[in-house]
Amino acid sequence: MGLINKTDKKYYEGNDLGSYQFVSLDDVISQFMAVYVGDEKIINKVSRSDVGFWAQRALAELSFDTLKSIKSQQIDLPPSLTMRLPKDYVNYTHLSYVDASGIKHPLYPTKDTNNPFQITQGEDKEYLYNEIISSGINLNTEQGWYFTSAGMQGIRTAGKVTFGSDVNTLSISQAPRNRQVNSVEGFVVSGTHILDVSAFQKAIFSASATTVAASTQVITQAEVDDLALNGATVPTVNGEVPYASTAGTYNTPATTVRVGLSTSAPSENVRMTQWQNQEASTNLDPAYFDIGYLEWSDGETGEKILDSNVDFTSIQGQVYLSIIVIAPWTATDSPEGTLSQILNVVSTVSNISLEADNSAGLLDQSGAEESSTFTNYKQANTSEKVITDDYIDDTYWPNEGERYGLDPVRAQVNGSFYIDERLGKINFSSNISGKTVILDYISDSLGTDSEMQVHKFAEEALYKWITYGVLSTKSNVPEMIVRRAKKEKFAATRQAKLRLSNIKLGEITQVLRGKSKQIKH
Repeated sequence: MGLINKTDKKYYEGNDLGSYQFVSLDDVISQFMAVYVGDEKIINKVSRSDVGFWAQRALAELSFDTLKSIKSQQIDLPPSLTMRLPKDYVNYTHLSYVDASGIKHPLYPTKDTNNPFQITQGEDKEYLYNEIISSGINLNTEQGWYFTSAGMQGIRTAGKVTFGSDVNTLSISQAPRNRQVNSVEGFVVSGTHILDVSAFQKAIFSASATTVAASTQVITQAEVDDLALNGATVPTVNGEVPYASTAGTYNTPATTVRVGLSTSAPSENVRMTQWQNQEASTNLDPAYFDIGYLEWSDGETGEKILDSNVDFTSIQGQVYLSIIVIAPWTATDSPEGTLSQILNVVSTVSNISLEADNSAGLLDQSGAEESSTFTNYKQANTSEKVITDDYIDDTYWPNEGERYGLDPVRAQVNGSFYIDERLGKINFSSNISGKTVILDYISDSLGTDSEMQVHKFAEEALYKWITYGVLSTKSNVPEMIVRRAKKEKFAATRQAKLRLSNIKLGEITQVLRGKSKQIKH
């Protein structure tokens, strides 16, 4: 029975062109179980899971030095002169840049520089240790923060967040906004930022805040008239003004501020209570802050410190720093319309910090991403001359290509790179800036189900790898049988490598003719 089960039309209009040259790993395992395992065979009994393990090990080993590398990535090199390693990267085979004609120029690794961990030192050159996690706690910029506001009934509000001139101060203004007669709509403003705490074990959490005590606000007739002159209007319900828009004395609510840490992301929509089919915001519940939180309410002000140190030892990577500010306005205490533009309560949050416990004794990693060594390397004017992409003008080759007495690895003008394994990046020399870079690399072929396949030239080698792996781990197998399986594996791998090398006699002949070699064939 033939193996092709597609019509010509289905194949040529599909996306799996060339797939016939490969065999899936699942088919290899099934065929091995059917042919190599059973009575009067070299392997009398083995589980499919064992065969699957050795098949994956064989595929990984063959991918490293036998199977052809078909993975590559291309990027336009950014000003940072770095390229991130692919998620399934194991090792590179080639790095090159592409010129305007689409021709690849090889880049060569340099072993004369690297990007070491930059230890932060003080003015006296003494080592500095982490004392404050400062990343992301700067409150004078919106970068890295996500803010939202809503009422008890889920209506978006005019809650206003202001970043003060002080880098550590945040101001939250909340005004009433009733939309329905006898409705109750307190307001909440939520701010969230993600912190990376992977380098810390324990820390002291502190912050400062100011809240508003329950009180009254007096609105004068002059303030009402001023709003009217500026075109303010009073929304109505069923043609009637639901709340007074006149001068008078109005109650203002006490506000509550919570600043805390959680391992879970907060709700995207902030609501003080359940409304219709939408649940109240989870981060309004103090239990949301499973790591710890600080709270101020009803006129409390000043700095607070969490009673116990925050323990980050069981937390991987990141935590959520959240700010919750609640102003429970009520329908009977607040007017609608023009006066809602005057009445408001203002709370502040400032000086949020995580001070590392000294017992951790970890070096300050503020310079971890880039050392001065790498900075100097990428900013230096390279001694390598940039080649033009003009293939017609051959002036360069006879006049400037003769660089005698140099180490061959440096006798090139394409550029250099080195791989920073610590950060998972490839760093390039300055003359590659702005060019298109191609990374050809190898993986273990186990990243996804679709790539778990083997070329038919290496299919026999895979069977021999599995056979040797199974026999070498079974008990009571004669040593001569194991040695025989090992030799067969070696021979099949060598044969697969020769087949996959794809050497063509006509191509070799053409190359040798260019070397003035006499060819007889």
